[in-house]
Amino acid sequence: MDLVKLCLSPLCSCMQSPVVRQDMSYVFSTEEKLDDLEDAMKDLMAKKMDIQRKLDDPQNKGKLLDNQLQRWFHKVGEKDDNVKQLLDEHSKGTCVAGSCFLNCFSRYRISSAAIKLKEEINQLKAEQLVISLVEIPPPKPVPASHRIVGKGIASKLDTICSYLTDETFGMLGVWGMGGVGKTTLLRKIQSLLDNANMGFNHVLFIVASQNIQLEKLMEEIAKKLQLPSSAGKEDILNVLKISNFVLLLDDIWEEIDLTSLGIPHPCGDHNSTKQYRYKVVFSTRSEDVCARMGASKRIRVECLEPDEAWDLFKDNVNSDVIELDEGINKIAKQVMNECSGLPLALKVIGKAMSNKKTLPEWKFVLRSLASSSTKVVQGMEESLFPILKFSYDNLPDNVKNCFLSASMLQGRPKFKLLECWMGLGLIDDFVYLQEAFDKVEYILKILEESCFLYFSHDGYMCFHDVIYEMAIWIASDCGMNRNKWIVKDYYGFTEIPTNDTENWRFANRVITGGDMELLPILSHQCPDLLCLMILESFLLKNIPQGFFPQMPNLIYLDLSRTGIKELPKDIKCLVNLQYLNISFTNISSLPKELVYLNKLRYLLCRDLRRLSKVEDGLISRLHKLQIIDLYPYGWVESEELKVLKKHKSIKAIGMRVVSQEVLQQLSCLPTTQLCIENLENLISLPFDTLSCKNHGFLHALQIKSCPQLERLVMNGIETHLNDLIIYDVKKLQNIIWTDLSPPEFFHMLKRLFIHRCNSASFSWVLHLPCLSELNIEDCAEIETLFYVEEREIQEVSERPMFPALQSLVLTNLPKLVSISNVALDFTQLSWLSVHECLNLKKLPFKPRNNEKIFNIACEKEWWESLQWDDATIPSPFSPDYSTIIWLDEYSE
Repeated sequence: MDLVKLCLSPLCSCMQSPVVRQDMSYVFSTEEKLDDLEDAMKDLMAKKMDIQRKLDDPQNKGKLLDNQLQRWFHKVGEKDDNVKQLLDEHSKGTCVAGSCFLNCFSRYRISSAAIKLKEEINQLKAEQLVISLVEIPPPKPVPASHRIVGKGIASKLDTICSYLTDETFGMLGVWGMGGVGKTTLLRKIQSLLDNANMGFNHVLFIVASQNIQLEKLMEEIAKKLQLPSSAGKEDILNVLKISNFVLLLDDIWEEIDLTSLGIPHPCGDHNSTKQYRYKVVFSTRSEDVCARMGASKRIRVECLEPDEAWDLFKDNVNSDVIELDEGINKIAKQVMNECSGLPLALKVIGKAMSNKKTLPEWKFVLRSLASSSTKVVQGMEESLFPILKFSYDNLPDNVKNCFLSASMLQGRPKFKLLECWMGLGLIDDFVYLQEAFDKVEYILKILEESCFLYFSHDGYMCFHDVIYEMAIWIASDCGMNRNKWIVKDYYGFTEIPTNDTENWRFANRVITGGDMELLPILSHQCPDLLCLMILESFLLKNIPQGFFPQMPNLIYLDLSRTGIKELPKDIKCLVNLQYLNISFTNISSLPKELVYLNKLRYLLCRDLRRLSKVEDGLISRLHKLQIIDLYPYGWVESEELKVLKKHKSIKAIGMRVVSQEVLQQLSCLPTTQLCIENLENLISLPFDTLSCKNHGFLHALQIKSCPQLERLVMNGIETHLNDLIIYDVKKLQNIIWTDLSPPEFFHMLKRLFIHRCNSASFSWVLHLPCLSELNIEDCAEIETLFYVEEREIQEVSERPMFPALQSLVLTNLPKLVSISNVALDFTQLSWLSVHECLNLKKLPFKPRNNEKIFNIACEKEWWESLQWDDATIPSPFSPDYSTIIWLDEYSE
């Protein structure tokens, strides 16, 4: 009897389940429903193969599927994956350990999914498809500005472009010595693809460089695809596998696994069933890397022939001087010959000679180059350095030091460079911070014109790899003292090896970072160490006791973006320290021992989320302070600010404002970054009270949680504001412009974030010349974002609207029914995110050419409910040529 109960008990429990009562067949006929699903999928795949056979006709070679067929093939692939996943889940066992109810529920869920999936498959099978192929448009002529000096290089460009249209080609390796023009060639390919319609949805230029980590490469690829910062390889793959793309991967030093980056591997096996063109072109110094990458084609880039080298050299010198004087012309050709046809050397030396106008000057240069007894040797980049150093020697002395320091910070933004140059004393003759920024721009312009550096599309500083190596060589006393400047990252290391730290005793500068969790306990002093940068080591949690006393002469210490939680008390030993940067760390308070650093001039504590009030008397006792950055979390009281005003040495201050008394004191100081937060009685905020000298030096401003604030008064001179955040200021209704119009007042504003405000319209942002990011969130009452009064429509329409806007994010705007009452022209927009704006039914954007690729994030239901003015014309954001991320699916 007990055995019968044991058997019947789970059955009775199952019969009482609401799932079973709803539909018994879902539980007891799971296998039958899966069999029906498999049959439906086989029928759909048979239809796909019938279509594919027609597409494989030789007369269709070199043509692309039209957008409708592309989408249909993509959906078929998705359903096939879904079926396999469901079958796999069932094959692993639908019964789960435990109660009968869970067994029933599992089978019920699989059956339900099978029925729904079968319906979707039958819908796809029933679609009436017209097989239509489109010709790949011929490439547009290459503009003159994109042509390359040198017939050999130009022919290689033509060859690569022909490969890009060849279906049998997938991956190409471009190889040759450093400085020979590989990067230039890839850049020319990028320019050509950006300006010619060759049928590619994405053209991705990614710089790899030596020792780069796969995570960094993946991050760069996701960034170029406008994916969220948290995107992984699956997200990248989901975008690229349904696209025609070209990946230009510059300067790789070893084999890279493309699939681990989310890159669909290029097809080089004549697989005619592939519906998308995947192309990869990479550059490297090694032919062996080409082989290990499996490049189906390899192109070697070699030095220029004499006539080509002469043309390139003349392009970079003062051609009038060398053409009009036969003596100079003869010497110039000899100088050119010293460069042995290497493009980088020809450009750098040519730029250095562009201001030489007399024969004695040219003879001196020739003697200097000849006396080095150095020639450019194929494959020996080191032989370049003495030749390139001549150009370095012709820089002004202060610019030389700036160049060497800048090379150690390549790939970082300009503000990081400014901080470095200030901290090392290379820029110190300025009254206000804006003057220092201007001087940085001036020096960078000199270096750029000398071909020592260039800037990426997003404004980051970059160096040719040979130029970077030359800078390291110069900094090491031309290779005689290799440990003078140590630049090394430790990825994959939890601790810096002892052998490496032994070299610190001879070092003048150490720049390091990576995955290390521990700093070494130094057993020796480092008397010559003046500069220590430990950058972006997020796993590093603390500085060991006894570490700082071993470097008594240190003047520059940068620990930014590490995971440290506090500064050790023995930091007081750094009595010569002039620059301390602990920004973006987990430090919650500044130790009182900082008062012993009586030479400290720059204290940077930006974005310390755990920092609040700084101990009274600490900042004011540091009498030589010039730059104080506590923004946006740290602050000092008004009494402390009164003392700082008496010092008369402060050149820039950034902090949180917690009272109107503090705000009043700051109006007499050169503030550069302010976070005005929780000021209960603040009703009106005039901009000319935010900093001395009419607020001209304010770069970043946050106004947060000021419940009584009703008016912003934009008065005074034009601002240098780059970032403006207005958050939780619900009573703000009026923005008053007294002196200048919005484009004049905010002529440098790049990022604007407006959250939880009830302003009637934000039309004042339409014409801001530099605005690149606009984020509007949680504005409950807004109905029309950019409402233009009827009397102003004509004037507004005649001026460029959003001339620089690249990213527009709209989130949780429940009453929003219209973005604007006038058609908007977003000439630069590449990222649009709309989330929780369910009453918005139309996008009033002017049509865009299909060449312009949009990246969109939104809910699928909202997208499908949008209304277009003419349903027969694809929307200007059609999925046919846009990357769409479904936010509702992504969040799941």
